Amino acid sequence: MISIKKLTMVMSILAALALGAGTALAVPVPNGDFTLGNAGFTSAYTYHALTINDPDSAYGAPFGLYEEKYYGVGTNPSSYHVSWSSFGDHTTGAGNMMIVNGSTDVGVNVWASPVAPDTIGVTLGQQYYFSAWLTSVYPALNDPPIAPATLAFSINGIQIGSDFTLSAPVGTWELFYVPWVADGNTASLSLINRNVTASGNDFALDDISLDTSVPAVPEPATMLLLGSGLIGLAGYGRKKFFKK
Repeated sequence: MISIKKLTMVMSILAALALGAGTALAVPVPNGDFTLGNAGFTSAYTYHALTINDPDSAYGAPFGLYEEKYYGVGTNPSSYHVSWSSFGDHTTGAGNMMIVNGSTDVGVNVWASPVAPDTIGVTLGQQYYFSAWLTSVYPALNDPPIAPATLAFSINGIQIGSDFTLSAPVGTWELFYVPWVADGNTASLSLINRNVTASGNDFALDDISLDTSVPAVPEPATMLLLGSGLIGLAGYGRKKFFKK
């Protein structure tokens, strides 16, 4: 007969193993999901704080993100530009994302982690994966992007991997990442601009991370199977416990 105590222990171990198998050792990236708004990072772009007049249908400053090399941190791209699509962030669908009007200057930092003395600590010789979720914001939702952004990952001032281009339809979040072996004890992360086109080249950025495991798209079906198995195990244990 299986006891409730043993059953609980088995269920806990199975859950921990299942979760642990897909869990990376994440290095904290300050405000990587932009929950704290325009904080915890730097940018060579100019920040635009959302106002009650945004977006301005006259297509001009000081309202909205109509100028190249400007960005905002908000919940919906359409709040900043009348031609941009309406959709939610990657994290929850209702939180913040970094919303960018691409620059015509090549090689500038769109986003960068804090500099010394607040650089990110890493372990020498450890392999990490620098990742981010991105999507185009123009033109309409689910349409092919116009002059989509091309970006590159950089760590400690050195480009890691090749340039990458946002190819998915507008509003569809794409995961991009590169592997990197730490050559020191700190990491200064950045995403740099490679597309110098003025028309188009508008995008959103979210959930920036540095992990020791390969980033993966969540698979709800796997967790559903785990949950079903645990429920079944619990039912079996209850039947055995009360059997006379």
